[in-house]
This record gives sequence, C-alpha cells and structure tokens, in this order.
Amino acid sequence: MRLLIINILLLFSTQVWSQTDLGIGLVSIDFDDKTILKFYSDTSATEPKKVVEFFDDRSINSWNINDLDKQKEWLKPEVLWLDYFAFTFRCLNKTDRWFQIIVNNETEKTYWLKKTDSTKFKNWEEYLKDMFGVERLSSYPQKIMTEPIENSKEIEYQGTDCFVVKSMKGDWIEIMTPDYCDEIFTDSKTPIKSGWIKWRKGEELIINYFTTS
Repeated sequence: MRLLIINILLLFSTQVWSQTDLGIGLVSIDFDDKTILKFYSDTSATEPKKVVEFFDDRSINSWNINDLDKQKEWLKPEVLWLDYFAFTFRCLNKTDRWFQIIVNNETEKTYWLKKTDSTKFKNWEEYLKDMFGVERLSSYPQKIMTEPIENSKEIEYQGTDCFVVKSMKGDWIEIMTPDYCDEIFTDSKTPIKSGWIKWRKGEELIINYFTTS
C-alpha cells in the first residue's frame, strides 16, 4: 500500500508535466532549514521576483517552506516532495553563474536562479539513471526493442513495468529489470537485461519515473 501511494504521488508529478518543455536537464536543490532561494526575472535584475525560505518544521519533523500554500500558487516545479528532499526544476539554459528554470510546469513560467553549492544540475540521462524506476505510459503504448531503432526486434515482456535506466541514446533509453522488482511485483516473469524504449517524443515526456520506492 505504501508503494502504491508513493507511486500515485509521483505519477502525478511526472504525468501532469509531460507537455512542458523538457529543457536541457534538471536542477535539484540540496536544501536544509537555512536555505533561501531567490528567483530573478533575468540575470541583470538586482532584486528577486520571488523568494522561497525553508525552515525546520517541528510539527511535521521535516523541513518546510514558509507560506507554502501561498508559494504553491506560482511554484509548481518538476518535483516538490520535501519529506524525501526532492525539489527539482526543469532547466532551459545555464551559464557560468545562472540557471534558467521552469518554476511552474503548468504555465511554463521561468525565472533565473543563481548557481550555488545547493543547486545541482544533471542532464536527463544522468537524472533518469538515478531514479528508482521508470515505466512506459499507458497513454503512449510502446514495445521494448533490442536496439534503439524503430525496426529492431521486439523483446516480449510480461508483467508490470519496473525498470531502471542504463544509458540514453537520443530519444531512446536502455532499460533493465533490477532485482528488487521481483520483490515488489510478483508478476515480473520476464526480466529484461537490456532493452530500449523511447523516453521522449519531441518535448513530451512519454515515461513515468519514480524517485524512490
């Protein structure tokens, strides 16, 4: 039941944003109770448009954001899951000192965020390889192929999708079935050692990913 609830939450965070520009990668925030994030309209601005401040919320035994309900009116990032230290934005551009990030995946509103020790950039390959698991979208059915080309041989697969990402080649990701999938899903009868599916179609994300079990 715990896994199901977590998956529902994470499905929401990935599927809802599937139409948003994928950008060049993602920026994750390594936050604590002293973290203050300032969002600027452009790199020449002297005053931030928005400010997010974290604090130690003893009532929930976790870090939290001041005025979170109000902040959520404009703040709809790729992932916002403070209990699991997950606070991630899609990144459109980066310079030596700045990231241009999508702060609202519904409206595609962007701001600029200064690079600090707490901002960690990963391209999509690095990010997806760090995920607990990925699965194909039911709304975008696709076969598992032996090679990252359309007319390669199909790999027959039965059971619930539960894969990790080994590598990426353009619009394709190489997947495999980790051992822990057998413990979670008893119907995974045909483990994949190496197969390929598409993770994107243009700027559309066509897989779900899960940050944790």
